[in-house]
Amino acid sequence: MTNDFAQLLKLLEYGLIVSCQAPPESPLRRPLIIAAIAEAALNQNAVAVRIDTPEQIAAVRQRTKAPILGLWKQSLPNSEIYITPKFEHAVAISKAGADLIAIDATLRDRPESVATLTERIHNELHKPVVADVDSLEAAIAAVDAGADLIATTLYGYTKETEQQTPPGFNLLSEIAEKIKTPVICEGGIATPEMARQALDLGAYAVVVGTAITGIEAQVQAFDRALRHKLPAQVIEHSKDYHFAVFSQEHPSYRSYVRSKLRQYNTESTVRDGFFEQSALRGTPLEIFLIDDRQKIKAGLVGLTRWNWLLIEALWVEESLRHQGFGRQLMRVAEQEAKQRGCTEAILDTFSFQAKGFYEKLGYEMFAQVDDYPSGYSFFQLKKEF
Repeated sequence: MTNDFAQLLKLLEYGLIVSCQAPPESPLRRPLIIAAIAEAALNQNAVAVRIDTPEQIAAVRQRTKAPILGLWKQSLPNSEIYITPKFEHAVAISKAGADLIAIDATLRDRPESVATLTERIHNELHKPVVADVDSLEAAIAAVDAGADLIATTLYGYTKETEQQTPPGFNLLSEIAEKIKTPVICEGGIATPEMARQALDLGAYAVVVGTAITGIEAQVQAFDRALRHKLPAQVIEHSKDYHFAVFSQEHPSYRSYVRSKLRQYNTESTVRDGFFEQSALRGTPLEIFLIDDRQKIKAGLVGLTRWNWLLIEALWVEESLRHQGFGRQLMRVAEQEAKQRGCTEAILDTFSFQAKGFYEKLGYEMFAQVDDYPSGYSFFQLKKEF
């Protein structure tokens, strides 16, 4: 399995795996439909598909030679383990054509141990095992049990993590930092930008499901947005007008007010062009310190707008602090800003952060707000180049 697995692993590297699944009651949960969805995903450069049940795996296998990450969800009496819980389920999906076998590898009570299940899949089925986990501890235990890949699939779906919302980017980062086994990010990846972020945090590959194939879930979300009116507190009601106070963000109203302000700004400064959309948006300036495992160790995030450098965030990993990396990031940012025509820089910081650090670099405080929040001070600083 070693050579075959190495080739398979290479196919998955930095790629998109599409989870083609449907709820039990869905009309989409038919093998031929799932196979068509999988084929469509693979035609658009997905590197593999994640498929549930032997019937659906077999249907997909008839239409493609691409890697299939197979699983079989089972509801067993007195058990919370449901992703390929027993060896007999692994046998069925292997025979159907799965190239990799996904199993629940959380630390919950289970019908068969992860070590036993993994060993039998290796020795009898000659297939690699993807361990679906919900925690760093489960990931480490799965690696010790012989798992070939780790996936963050069950983060947010166990009693221990049900208060957390996927994607588990913190968990992903921890696993990538602590173990050498490739880790797949799965769960809650809703946009292409989030998928890219997962890779940047150390994911070997990314699984996307609902955002691509979850037709019912997407329709439900649109329907809720169209039907649901956010509750508002009405005050100072008159014949023609009233004030509506919202305690939740109202995206459409918020966007409307901002667009009107932008329109006013543009009309009032038409000759300068400062508030035209492109000028107002600015040009991103992002600098990162990256190690040989492609892990971000420090970074500066900001933008250049008009003749100004705006520094929004500066962070250095704790183990690398006080070694000059923050100073170097600031220097590189200022050099790039000067090349873009900037003459000044502006930033803000809190009293518990790095005011003294910035002052040593020539930044001068021009505004201070105390008790913001209570017990802390907020500062704004600027520097002329």
